[in-house]
Amino acid sequence: MTILLGILLALLVFSVIVFFHELGHFSMAKRFGVKVEEFGIGIPPRAKRVWKDKSGTIYTFNWLPIGGFVKMKGEEINETGSHDKDSLASKNFWQQSGVILAGVVMNFFFAFIIFSVLFMVWVQPLGINTKFPTHTETKLIPSFDEAVRIGLVKTDGIILTPMSGSIAQKSGILDWDIVLSVNGTPILKPEDMIVRIQESRTTMDFVVRWTGGTRTISVTPVDGKIGSYVGYNVTEIRKDFQYKYSFFEAIKEGGIETYKESAMTLELLGSLVRKIFAPHIPSERTEAVNSLGGPIAIGSLFVNLLDAKVAFSVIALISAIISINLGVFNLLPFPALDGGRFVFLIIHRIVGIFSTKKALHNKIEHFIHIAGFAFLILVSIFVAYKDIAKLIFK
Repeated sequence: MTILLGILLALLVFSVIVFFHELGHFSMAKRFGVKVEEFGIGIPPRAKRVWKDKSGTIYTFNWLPIGGFVKMKGEEINETGSHDKDSLASKNFWQQSGVILAGVVMNFFFAFIIFSVLFMVWVQPLGINTKFPTHTETKLIPSFDEAVRIGLVKTDGIILTPMSGSIAQKSGILDWDIVLSVNGTPILKPEDMIVRIQESRTTMDFVVRWTGGTRTISVTPVDGKIGSYVGYNVTEIRKDFQYKYSFFEAIKEGGIETYKESAMTLELLGSLVRKIFAPHIPSERTEAVNSLGGPIAIGSLFVNLLDAKVAFSVIALISAIISINLGVFNLLPFPALDGGRFVFLIIHRIVGIFSTKKALHNKIEHFIHIAGFAFLILVSIFVAYKDIAKLIFK
């Protein structure tokens, strides 16, 4: 029963997110006088025609309960009627841009609303990012250092675990020794410890705490290394930690969090692409491919969330992050995506300033988008295969 409910919840969340995305396209198309031929919930084949408004827009339910779509007149530049006044292709650069990018804007707006409401009511961090190194700090998925700084994680010194036969071990450092100071200077972060060792050219005096009290150990690094793992000595992860702001502060923090979560998503996406196509070591590519996940993985996630009986706020936060992921992905300058269509608009705009000829023939541009869409379908099939394999063989 939990599995069925988890799948239904995943479909509901994904459909709501895509609905808001398509609502963005729909509302801007109506605003600029573009004829919307159909607004569909789910993916065809069509299950039921619900209503037809005065402008001729058909509202439908479709059999595949994943997302939705908006079909606009003149959306495909070579279709019949694409030059009519109520077609998308006939609108100016700014109007077409508004229609194309409105879906992505709605994805970010959806996340902003969720973040703002939760910051106003109260919300706990979703987790601590210990897996993906990023330059972006967020409140809801802080790095470990940030979690320590804000008091989510309480620590007591820096802990050492020497490798077998290393300089650290030979010098007398034991597993789980806690460093209090180096050469008389307190050490507060693992990074500080690493830098001090890398910069040292002489013997260093470590004051460490252990079960028998404290002792001083002299260690001489070689090539800036002593051969020891270093990390925080974690004493507590606070279960009662939460954010709660006033109305206007919550709106401000919601906007900041939306921006930072988007920046972090883009950063992680760039890192993923780099690891797949230009890995520093072969294992990076394997790690990146294994980290890919699609709708099946999301469904499995929601099953686990229901199984763990998590709070509604956790489901809401994950929904907001999925919405941001969808928005960032759609902004990528790749054919068939909103970002790709926007890039072609810019190219045509720039060429149109200097020439009356089109930058690219309609059929060629159409083919590029079809090829891009086909590639995305193949990637989706591959990701689905990986997701299923993980579920079967986990």
